[in-house]
Amino acid sequence: MMSLLPNWGFRNTVHATHSKETVKLPLKPSKISTQSQSQSQPQSQSQSPDDETNTTTITLENLINTNVPELNNNARHNLSPMLPSGVLQNMYVAQIGASSYTNRFPVLFGRKLYVINDDILNGLKQSKDASVNGSERYSHFNAGQFSVDFALGFDDHHGVGVGVGVGDKESQRKFAERAKETLPHGFPKLHSNARYFEDFEIDQLFDSWFCEKLTNDCSESGAGPSDGAGSSDGFKNTTADNEESLVVVVPGIGGGINEPQVRSLVYHLLQKGKHVAVINGRGCCRTPITTPYLTTALHTDDLRYLVDSLHLKFPGKPIHLIGFSFGGVLMTNYIVEEATFRTAETMITSVTSICKPEDFGTAYHHLDQTFFGRAVFHKAISFFLMNMIKNNRKVLCHHLDYCDEDDILRNYQNFKTGAQVDDKYTCQMAGFPTATAYHFAISPIMKTLKIKTPMLILNTLDDPFTGSNYPYFDVQRNPYLYMATCDLGGHYCFIQRDGDFWFSEAVTRFVDAFDHLVDCNGHVDDGGFDPKQTGFRDRVVLY
Repeated sequence: MMSLLPNWGFRNTVHATHSKETVKLPLKPSKISTQSQSQSQPQSQSQSPDDETNTTTITLENLINTNVPELNNNARHNLSPMLPSGVLQNMYVAQIGASSYTNRFPVLFGRKLYVINDDILNGLKQSKDASVNGSERYSHFNAGQFSVDFALGFDDHHGVGVGVGVGDKESQRKFAERAKETLPHGFPKLHSNARYFEDFEIDQLFDSWFCEKLTNDCSESGAGPSDGAGSSDGFKNTTADNEESLVVVVPGIGGGINEPQVRSLVYHLLQKGKHVAVINGRGCCRTPITTPYLTTALHTDDLRYLVDSLHLKFPGKPIHLIGFSFGGVLMTNYIVEEATFRTAETMITSVTSICKPEDFGTAYHHLDQTFFGRAVFHKAISFFLMNMIKNNRKVLCHHLDYCDEDDILRNYQNFKTGAQVDDKYTCQMAGFPTATAYHFAISPIMKTLKIKTPMLILNTLDDPFTGSNYPYFDVQRNPYLYMATCDLGGHYCFIQRDGDFWFSEAVTRFVDAFDHLVDCNGHVDDGGFDPKQTGFRDRVVLY
């Protein structure tokens, strides 16, 4: 039973929602005997009878119950007593900013700019994967550029000792110098502990991901850079385990490595040896556009291109996706499309959404109904969206007849809600006449039954941005889903007493459980899950 006062306090409770029989995940051969022994123990109430005999698989529910107990139904944990509501959690993070967490989560990032030109677009059209099941996989891919921040490692002063570290002040100085040297002309300066990487440095980083030892050892076997010197700013290349996974983080519309939540999650993932990339959509996180295309929740092809590229480069590594807020919406739209394109075959091992809006219409209505929603959070969304448009107005106004520089500057000052921005600009960029139609099309709640990738959905009942209109019935019918709804936590904050974010370790445990137990190339048994609409199937084309 949920708390009578779910929106205030610091003692947090998790409420799990899932189907009676979640998907059966194939175990790695080396883990089958271990799992058999564990299942010979007395069965918990949540285990199905099949688990006793079928020791070559583990259900999604049991994988989480066994390896991520903090996500079990009625599991409890403490948040900061100084921030007893979602509103206070989010206002605190907005006030302190990412700079306060730079030393706490001392991760370095190397940015790669992905430039999409006509040669790439033509090559994709001619590839064998261009059309799957009669659908074009890259039907909305346009020329332009997006960026990816690859996590390099930790500050060695913190004793983690993994990866590319800032070993001393001299190394820090070299990193700062290289940040100035590699910054493209006319581009904004990146956030702290981040710089642009040149192609050879990205190659060195990727080479290190193939190796189990440092670059000097890899170079002897021919697997890494021949000089064995690491990158030119004095950092050693990261240690890597070829069995460890790749994790792609999809931030919110105003997020990226500038957010302490993202840096915390990346930090925890790196501690477990994961290889992490944070994708920045067009116009986001100081990624200027060169063509009139900004990120929308339906433009999934940049993410698709990155995943395809990583899968081609590292075909043996599992790939996990983690999406925050708006990024979780875009990620969900992507995996739903991939379920259509590739049926049971997919390159994604697991996905996790953290506080994604399930229904945009309801979310904006929720903001209208609360004082802080109207006075603070509506304006924050409007600011993030309009700031992205303002910063890229030269390119937009040169190509789009509905964009005028003076009008953009006025709207930057006057717009008070994200819906206003979507109605004026975003909906047209996505091909819709109004924000209402656009919000209907992007909302994940419409597509919950189409998800066919093991997915953890993490949300809260006191989210000041999205409200709590969650698809409980749909989740109970989709065996691929496990939804953990917390009484408290705000909009992906979950700040604990020690200042860290509770979800970071929980999500890392979820990813790590897949990597150590699940055969990512094996068959996922969903019991024939294939929901169909049997009535009123006339296709409705809006407008």
